[in-house]
Amino acid sequence: MIVIIRIQSQEKINLLWEDILLKQGQLRLALNGKGKLLYLSKRHRYNEASLFIHVADSHILGDFIANHLAKLDGVTGIWLINMLNPIFFPLPKDTREMKRYTVTVKAFSPRLGEVYDALSRLDLPSEFKMAYLAYTCHLFGDCLQFSLLTTNEKMLNKYIDEVINKIPGVLRTTVCGIEKTHPFISHERWQSYASRHPIPVVWDEKHMVAQFRLKN
Repeated sequence: MIVIIRIQSQEKINLLWEDILLKQGQLRLALNGKGKLLYLSKRHRYNEASLFIHVADSHILGDFIANHLAKLDGVTGIWLINMLNPIFFPLPKDTREMKRYTVTVKAFSPRLGEVYDALSRLDLPSEFKMAYLAYTCHLFGDCLQFSLLTTNEKMLNKYIDEVINKIPGVLRTTVCGIEKTHPFISHERWQSYASRHPIPVVWDEKHMVAQFRLKN
């Protein structure tokens, strides 16, 4: 299972970010071989850090959150989001000139699957790179989330308005810029990690999480 753990700090977000990086070794040990830190990101204008992790055993999450993440410097709240049926798309090795955005989608419930399929088959302009897509159902209003990288925010907003919002079943989209990202694995390891594999019982360094589908 892939989860996004959003860790809120109302007053000390920079200290929280640095504390996560400082204690990443301890956090890895706390996962006890049953999970993997993927990357850390911060949404623009939000006092929170989003920690993406894969867990082979979801039962470890309670202890990991309560006894480790909740004790980080400045934590005032924690929000857990499951990424269901995630697809991760190949990205160029160097994306330093591109800015990352997350797009959450409110869909008409009976057409949820159709919207997901349409998003997974988008013929994106060359200026855009899709990073991931997943069901999240994290709010009654927002049930899908995907991430795009681009150098042209104006073009992105136009594409969202003229293409994404016109997909049958899409009721609303919300775009949020990602202020910064810290990966916990290398690009090469990510490519290897993002291959198909049967459901793991314990963490296997050589393979990606079972339910991932890598978009060719």
